[in-house]
Amino acid sequence: MHTSILSASRWMFIVAIALIGCNANSLPSGAAAVEGTVTYDGGPVEGATVTFRSRSGFAAVGKTNAEGVYHLSSSKIPGGTEPGSYTITVVKREAAEGGSLTEDDPNYNPNASAKSVTRKHLLPEKYSRPTTSELTSEVEAGSNLVNLELTK
Repeated sequence: MHTSILSASRWMFIVAIALIGCNANSLPSGAAAVEGTVTYDGGPVEGATVTFRSRSGFAAVGKTNAEGVYHLSSSKIPGGTEPGSYTITVVKREAAEGGSLTEDDPNYNPNASAKSVTRKHLLPEKYSRPTTSELTSEVEAGSNLVNLELTK
């Protein structure tokens, strides 16, 4: 009987550790998870790139889905970002003609000798630049909901 209680205790300990500290989706202590919805004139924006930039140059990026929902990720904190003050940009451009690669494609090469094509902004251009977007957020450690309502 003593052996079965010890085995049960070990089993409970292993399960508790797995539930508490081994979640693959958890962020490091002190990190921030940021998500939100991007809307333009009341409707969701699909396929926009949302970038949070700090004054120090740190950046986290997300791409909106069909419902306009984005989740930030950064190279330093995959699936999250650092807490702090951010300026936000939102960019969506028309698709490149002729199957040209975009910055989102892993095969994209900015040094490739290809004809430069300017693609039209599908959102007001002011949101594409940190100096003109006027979108800001204070991000805290833990979960953050930052909805972005864009207007003309």
